[in-house]
Amino acid sequence: MDNAFEWVQQNGICSEESYPYTSGGGVTGTCKKTCTPVVTVTGHTDVPSGDENALKAAVSKQPVSVAIEADKSAFQLYKGGVLDNSACGNKLDHGVLVVGYGTDSGKDYWKVKNSWGASWGEQGYIRLVRGKDQCGLATQPSYPTGAKAEGPVPPSPPSPPAPPSPPAPPSPPSPSGSHYEDPKDGCSSDEVDIQIQGVQGAVCSPACKLGFFCPRDVPAGVTANPTCALQDASAGKKYCALICTPGSNDECGSGASCKPIQNIGICTYDDGKNLATRKAMQYVGDELVV
Repeated sequence: MDNAFEWVQQNGICSEESYPYTSGGGVTGTCKKTCTPVVTVTGHTDVPSGDENALKAAVSKQPVSVAIEADKSAFQLYKGGVLDNSACGNKLDHGVLVVGYGTDSGKDYWKVKNSWGASWGEQGYIRLVRGKDQCGLATQPSYPTGAKAEGPVPPSPPSPPAPPSPPAPPSPPSPSGSHYEDPKDGCSSDEVDIQIQGVQGAVCSPACKLGFFCPRDVPAGVTANPTCALQDASAGKKYCALICTPGSNDECGSGASCKPIQNIGICTYDDGKNLATRKAMQYVGDELVV
């Protein structure tokens, strides 16, 4: 976090409008090094590492940026409540924002804003138990100082209209425009048709982004959790799967069912085909997620 604050101190930060986020929609973004800053900071303050009382004092005045470990299923599959699970780990690999704290049924917690959209956790937030350095939350807290909005910039004159471009040929999308569809109807351009060793059936699977992010646009009716849990048996690349509760076929939506493997379940479709072009995958769970 400190490196990010130092960069903003020297360069300012762009507006969402001038530098929109695109990668979450399946579009690969490009790094933009310059913009007209809308906010600048004069510095940042590090909260003492491991001191949750100091962190509480800081959060009482402003949100605080923290680093956590987010690659374990204890965090990725969170749906609600106060997370109190040592399996979350403390190998820091993800940045989030502590926005508050409270107590629920006698258990103290931190309220943390994630960046995975409102469909994850509690409307995009998670509550982590307080006083246990849950997920490594208290290891590297920091917050900016001297934040100041820059003045408005006069609008640029409109550019002349560009001549129309010829339409590009469409990519073969899945029928509903989502991921994790039945491969018999064709997979999206960023997916592969896979079979998982030890699991019957097949499914369209997108590759994991940054080692553990998975697209969350699932087919209609699906409540299973997209998780970076598979590995290409030949190339070692990691892929996403819909993790479900064994026996709970309703979590997989129409046409798919929840197949058990190693105490969890994976949603696949049974179309009766075993194509040589399908990639063979291994279920690795949290073992190889980095």
